[in-house]
Amino acid sequence: KSAKAVSQVQQPWWRCALLLMASGFAWVASIPLLLFALGGSMQPHLGWTCAVLTAVGMFAILVQVDQRLAAGAVFLVSFSSSLAAQKIWPFFLAAVATWLTSLNGRNRVCSPNQELLDFQYSGYSSYHKRCELHGALDSIQHHRSFYACHPHGVLSIGFISNVCWGRKFHEVVGRCFFLIDPTLRDKGLLAKLFLDAFEGQHGGFRNTRTNTMQELMQKGESMAMIPGAYQEATAFSYGRERVALSKRKGFVKYCLKYGYRLHPVYTFGESETYYTMGGFEQLRFWLNRKGIPTVAFWGLPWCPLLPRSNVEMLTFVGPALELPQISDPTPEEVDKWHAKYTDALVTLFNKHKAEAGKPTAVLEIL
Repeated sequence: KSAKAVSQVQQPWWRCALLLMASGFAWVASIPLLLFALGGSMQPHLGWTCAVLTAVGMFAILVQVDQRLAAGAVFLVSFSSSLAAQKIWPFFLAAVATWLTSLNGRNRVCSPNQELLDFQYSGYSSYHKRCELHGALDSIQHHRSFYACHPHGVLSIGFISNVCWGRKFHEVVGRCFFLIDPTLRDKGLLAKLFLDAFEGQHGGFRNTRTNTMQELMQKGESMAMIPGAYQEATAFSYGRERVALSKRKGFVKYCLKYGYRLHPVYTFGESETYYTMGGFEQLRFWLNRKGIPTVAFWGLPWCPLLPRSNVEMLTFVGPALELPQISDPTPEEVDKWHAKYTDALVTLFNKHKAEAGKPTAVLEIL
C-alpha cells in the first residue's frame, strides 16, 4: 500500500507551545492543584504536611464514589475549615477545590467547540520539527476498525498529535472514538474541558472500561486506544522503543468477539519527547498496577512540561488483521491472535524504522 503524509497548516510555534502548555497543565497538573487547594484550605489547623496528606487520603477515597457526593464532601470540609480559620486565602483555596471537584460531578462541562478543534488540528502538529501520518492508509475502512496505538510514552504526544487531533487521521478513518483511562476521561478535572470540547460527528473520547468498549463495538464504531497505557509511561526510558503488550490481551479478545479489523499503529519519535529519571522500579510498577503512573520527566529546559520540540513524530498505520468473529473466544484463541498481532506490530516497526531515521532500533516487548 502506498504511504501518505500529513499536510497541516503551520501555526506559529509560540501559539503551539501555549496550546500544549495549557492542555498539558489540564491533563497533568489538575490533581496536584486540587490537592494543594484542598490541603491549603485545611492548613491553618493541620499544618502543610498533615493537610496535604489528609487531602491525598480524601482524594483516594472520593475518586471512587459518585462525584456529586465527592464535590459535596470537599465543599463541607474545605469551607468548614476555612470558616473556622477566618482568613481570606483558605476561603479562596476552598473555592478552587470545590470548583475543581464540581467539574467531575457534571456529565459535560462545556459544549463541542469546532474552532478549538480546528486550532488543535494544526497546533499540536506544528509544534514538532516534523509531524506526519504514513502507512497503509488505503487499506483503512470506516466502521468496525480498531487502531491499537503504540507507544504510550510519557504524555502520549504522538497519539495526541497524529491520531486524536490529527486531521489526516480523522479524514482517513472517519468517525472514531478514542479510549483513555477512566479516571482521566470521567474524573479528569480541567482535562474535561478539552475532552468535552472535542465531541462531534467525528467521534469523541470515552473511557477504557469493558462495558464502554462493548457498547461501542455493538454499534460497529471504530476505536483507537493505547493498550500499554500507564505501564509504558512507567517503563519509559529516553531513546528506547518499548511497548507493554505481553499481558495486554483484552483488546484482542473484544476484537474477536465483535469481528473487528485490527490495525497496529506505531509512532517513531515518542521515545525522544522527554527525559526521565529511573530508579525505584518495583515501587513504581506496584503503584502503576494501582492506576497511579509514576514517572519524573522533563522536556524543554525552560518548561519541563513541554515535550522536546526538535523531534520528528512519524506515525505509521499497519495493514489490518482480519479477525474472525467468535462470540465467546477461548483463551487459546485469544493467545493465537494476540501473537499474530504482536508479529504484525514488529513487522510494521521493522519495515519503517529506517524511514523514520532509526535503522538499528529494536522494539522491546514488555
